Amino acid sequence: MSFPAKAALALLLLLPAGARGEWVHARGSTIFPPEISESEACQQAEDRATAEAIRRLTGESFESDEAVLCTETAEEADCNRHALIWTLLGGEIHATRDKTLEVQTVQDVFRQCVVTFDADIQFNAGKPDPNFTLGVRLSNAVYRSGESLSITLSPSQPMVVQIFQWLPYEPGDGQVLRVFPNRFDDATLTDKPTTIPDQKAGGRYQLTLLFPESQAKGRKVIEEYLLVVASRKPLALRASYSLADFNASIAEIPLQDRRLVRRAYSIARGSP
Repeated sequence: MSFPAKAALALLLLLPAGARGEWVHARGSTIFPPEISESEACQQAEDRATAEAIRRLTGESFESDEAVLCTETAEEADCNRHALIWTLLGGEIHATRDKTLEVQTVQDVFRQCVVTFDADIQFNAGKPDPNFTLGVRLSNAVYRSGESLSITLSPSQPMVVQIFQWLPYEPGDGQVLRVFPNRFDDATLTDKPTTIPDQKAGGRYQLTLLFPESQAKGRKVIEEYLLVVASRKPLALRASYSLADFNASIAEIPLQDRRLVRRAYSIARGSP
């Protein structure tokens, strides 16, 4: 078995009708050079303000090991954009008020756009259960195209687990693909440390990573993600989603009844 390799990025914020809302103050800023337009920079500042406001309510954060991985192996700008998208998917802005925008000159050459507003943020129902957690460890952080990975799961209590691959560069329903369970291995209920593929299934399939053929020839490393969904009860999730549809489906599950863990990894292009 192999992970498909594809292309592109899409973002749509969707939440179920029962999502909760709360007003918070949002502030974001971007320092930009002359070649970047003011409108583009201020949009980035507004996105950062939105992400920070949502992060304060949901607790979503960009994990330190992922930040290091982006800096050392992949294109940091792409990683940062993916982190921002992931945070935004924890909630959405329902309404805003008292918005301000200010552009200042910094160090003679650069400018800074600062955006502030009060935001009514709709976010997922429920509160995470600190006793319902899942440790997820990958066999490596960086892989050569054609190498296989394994995933070690460490549950805090019995739970049902499904694993998806997020391809940020892939459009439409090919963005999020289920890799476990699969036709070779369907044992999703776990209550003890488990490695996927396990020894019994390891001889029947492998999780092989391939560098996307669609990427520019000059690009040497690409970043992808695993999304591990743990729930108290079985979930009838589809085999493939857009990221927006995947988030909408997960958001329908109260936070206390599930845990969603993201892990980043990089794939290095093989020899020409």
